Amino acid sequence: MNKRRREQEGIIHVYFRANGRYTVFYDEEDNLELLRRIDKFAKKFDSKIMEFALMGNHAHFLVNTHCVTELMRETLKSYSRWYNKKYKNSNKVFKTPFSSTCKREDSWILESSAYILLNPVKAGMCRRVEEYKWNSATFHFRDERKYISIGYRQYLKLCEAIEIDTELIDKYFKNYHEFIEYVNFNPVVKSSVITSDSKWESITIENLMFVVRKLLNGRILNSLNTEEIKELITAVYAHTGCKMLQIASILHVDYKFVKQCLRNKNSEAPQPE
Repeated sequence: MNKRRREQEGIIHVYFRANGRYTVFYDEEDNLELLRRIDKFAKKFDSKIMEFALMGNHAHFLVNTHCVTELMRETLKSYSRWYNKKYKNSNKVFKTPFSSTCKREDSWILESSAYILLNPVKAGMCRRVEEYKWNSATFHFRDERKYISIGYRQYLKLCEAIEIDTELIDKYFKNYHEFIEYVNFNPVVKSSVITSDSKWESITIENLMFVVRKLLNGRILNSLNTEEIKELITAVYAHTGCKMLQIASILHVDYKFVKQCLRNKNSEAPQPE
């Protein structure tokens, strides 16, 4: 059976996940660098970014392009090289191929915009889309904004990293408030957002990464030996009580390894007399 050929031209929802469902975006630099890279190649290939949401171990973009494969191939290849150099990593960063869906009607484009922005809400990372630091909600109706939920410094960082074309979407709304309410309370989109990660998150990825960085104390994850990884697993669990799948994702280790490590540690603990 022949594979369906990927549509290259139009307004396209692109999404890709880290290899092994591992966490990729650990800190602000990781997030901003991906935005800079896709912005660079969007301009190179005469394309526009219309929406984005970065989610720790996966990302969503709405792009207007005539060459989506070339745009994403160059972006992910470039980012992976940078990422592997930073973390002294030699493994594959993203699962391939990326996924994409072409949106042919404006109503579909509006729903895709809401879908992308609602991902962190559905994953329990924020209550409302405008509170999330790593999506494009704040780019809409910029000239009408009286306050910025994510903070002005964060807003400037995003603006410096990436250019977002909101013209087509914004024309369907009177102002920023109307757009935000459309997204936050869109029942059709809310019920269809697939964020399976939310089923196993007991602590937000941002809070968990904060704990891990503190425990690493400047060390690079890939430099740790097996015993040090086991100690880190035990410490993360003791500090956060998070689920084992979360530990596996953020430390780039197999779930069974985490489970066995914690089981062994529990068996070593002194038993009450």
